[in-house]
Amino acid sequence: MSDTIIILPGGERFRLEWRQSDPERWERRLKAKYDESRKAARADKARCLCRHRGAVLPLQIRYRADSDSYHLAVWPHEGPLHEKTCPFFKPDPGKSGRAGYVSSVIREEEDGDVSVTLSIGLRRKGPPQPVDETPLPAPDRPGRTRQRRMSPLGLLNLLWERAGLAEWKPQFAGHRTMPAALGRVASAGTRIRTQKRPLSDLLCPVAPDHEGFARRLHAIVRAEGKENHLFLAGFVDAIEQGRGNDFTLTLTGQRNGYRCFLTLPAAERNRLARSHRLAAATLALPEAERQARVAALLYVTAQHITKPDSRWKGWIQAEVRTAALMTVSPEMIPVESSYELAVAEALVAADRTFEKPLRFDAGEDLVFPDFILQDTVRSAGYPMEVFGRTDEAYMARRAEKEDYYNTTFGAGGWWSWDAITRTGIPAFPPARNRGTP
Repeated sequence: MSDTIIILPGGERFRLEWRQSDPERWERRLKAKYDESRKAARADKARCLCRHRGAVLPLQIRYRADSDSYHLAVWPHEGPLHEKTCPFFKPDPGKSGRAGYVSSVIREEEDGDVSVTLSIGLRRKGPPQPVDETPLPAPDRPGRTRQRRMSPLGLLNLLWERAGLAEWKPQFAGHRTMPAALGRVASAGTRIRTQKRPLSDLLCPVAPDHEGFARRLHAIVRAEGKENHLFLAGFVDAIEQGRGNDFTLTLTGQRNGYRCFLTLPAAERNRLARSHRLAAATLALPEAERQARVAALLYVTAQHITKPDSRWKGWIQAEVRTAALMTVSPEMIPVESSYELAVAEALVAADRTFEKPLRFDAGEDLVFPDFILQDTVRSAGYPMEVFGRTDEAYMARRAEKEDYYNTTFGAGGWWSWDAITRTGIPAFPPARNRGTP
């Protein structure tokens, strides 16, 4: 949350990073502006630099009697209106797979950070903590699976969402490089806590030509040692047969200064191939023929090679315990099929503004759009759905989706493409004219 500027009542500039670096100043200035902010008109209250439809988004200055302290908080129901990279942004859970979790899995903190409950343990010593398999009570909404733990795939989705990489605007063109994307992921990790520690303590991006990330990986391995698990985030170049039954996994940039070997057990490789079929199909193609990339979050144990006679002394040997893969477009937009990839690329080419709701750990029975156009006259966004199969089970599911969209948005109030029977992507809903409020 460093370098996040807040404007206090009266125009005073305030930095969110002071909460950690200068807590005395943080408390003193919020206390001084507490009454003024409460009495001020909406436009004159404390605020960040985000705007929604031209208007400022105010923040609350709150006082906690139990700790005799002050903090900043987003206004109720306005979290989704903030920019995705703003610490006060809070996604609308009803528009993505977040709705598949029980409320305790993702806990929104008052300062914009989140705490998550993972399905894997991060204890310093011993094996990972077991997952609590206690049966849940009946869900509060029919047909909705409720997950009580977040998997590595859910965590990868959360990092992508918090990094602002699941949305696209025309001005992003040319800026979504792999190092830039992973830099955003690293920053997002500072605002996520799990098991009472920042995820950034254990998150190591692997990016081409990034010496800082490489040094960080070695520093964390030295500090944590082989008795802890680390997260590596990057883009997969290849998964290849290694010695014996194991495989080697190579991340883009891994050979460029990281001095790291990655071993992938055969059982985990086979699970990834079953669970992430689009990613597996993408990696099966020659690199020059790939139209998408495969992002990865790897949960590994790692240690430095210390054998004095080894030519690899000082390198890192890491073993993947479990992993999550996510196929993304060249602009880093996550996609779940080749048809979604085609739509995402067409939207980018048309200079449209849109977001991609992520599935997290939700089951297939949870309905939410494949994309949401954000530049139409509809302020809440224009839902988009891609239909890509014709088997009996899928067609029954399709009928449920169509009924949901027609009921929620009205007939003609949502866009769809039947990619199997209709050649060519249909015209997109028109963008509102520039200057339209």
